[in-house]
Amino acid sequence: MTKVSVIIPVYNSEMYLEDAVSTVLNQTLEDIEVILINDCSTDQSGLICNKLEENDERVRVVHLEKNKGLCGARNEGIRISKGEYVAFCDNDDHFTPNLLKDNYATAITYNAQMVKYGRKLIDIDSKGNILREKESPISQFYLFEEKEKMLNNFFLIKSMGLLTNVWNGIYKRSTLIENDIWFNESMRFGSEDADFSFRFFLNTNCLAVNPKSYYIHYRRDAFSTSRKYSLNKIASMIKTAESESTIWKDIDKTPENQENIILAKNNYVINIALYQIFHKDNTLSHIEKINILKKIRNTPYLSYKLDKSISKRIRKSNLKQWLFTKLYGKKYFAFLYGLLYFENLVKGEKW
Repeated sequence: MTKVSVIIPVYNSEMYLEDAVSTVLNQTLEDIEVILINDCSTDQSGLICNKLEENDERVRVVHLEKNKGLCGARNEGIRISKGEYVAFCDNDDHFTPNLLKDNYATAITYNAQMVKYGRKLIDIDSKGNILREKESPISQFYLFEEKEKMLNNFFLIKSMGLLTNVWNGIYKRSTLIENDIWFNESMRFGSEDADFSFRFFLNTNCLAVNPKSYYIHYRRDAFSTSRKYSLNKIASMIKTAESESTIWKDIDKTPENQENIILAKNNYVINIALYQIFHKDNTLSHIEKINILKKIRNTPYLSYKLDKSISKRIRKSNLKQWLFTKLYGKKYFAFLYGLLYFENLVKGEKW
């Protein structure tokens, strides 16, 4: 059996594709397959895929007849993969040379269904200028060998950014297939990684965390669909909250966890506001934007009744979150909108 299948969805990436694939083919772990899913590219990407397949027998190419989006392309790759583990790479990102060797070894050593590792983020503006670089906030090696231990450490794991993306991990293929875990193909413009990660997390009994950064992710303003405005993006973020809520139900209801659940719900609303409601391309009126907040507040897994003791905990730890919690909890939407509006002026994306 092939040790690792690397799935790379390809769409109009002729400028970056060869470099991305070369970093995978040049891995120190050679027993791999690279699956390129050409999702109806309109540039030269399809021809580049064919050339890569001709030059290396480990490359397999599928040309989709209908555009399926990132999730559909990844699902197609999972279906045909033959590896013991599955990894993902975006068509303009890079693997460091030992990514697969080191993390496959970790998976085998600990019989882990999921191994997560560090990544470097590089933000590039529409002119190709590097704006900033950021490493993962992972300080040490972690091993969570039991389900209960994983659940008790859920918010720690999440805080390190380990459940936000899929390309910073390898996943046991049998776990995916046996538990019917696929990417949600209704998600076309982001949040699909977190939704997938939460569902995989629920079906994992052993998670290993390698603190070293192995994956280089380029966030290109001119190339990213997740940075564009879309009502589908808002729906996807809400769907991701629903997936995460299945984890909240299973964790112990300690005061700390109850506080973290409320803060997690708050952050979904805040992110929807900062990245979509106040997106520069959103032409909705102020009233229409406030109505979006009202609909979100009525969503079962993004609403809450605030216990006084939990409210005191939030106030003590984060006054801004406490103010948001009060306004959101009591449905003071006009004031809430104003708070988020000024938050966006300060913290909104500067591209």
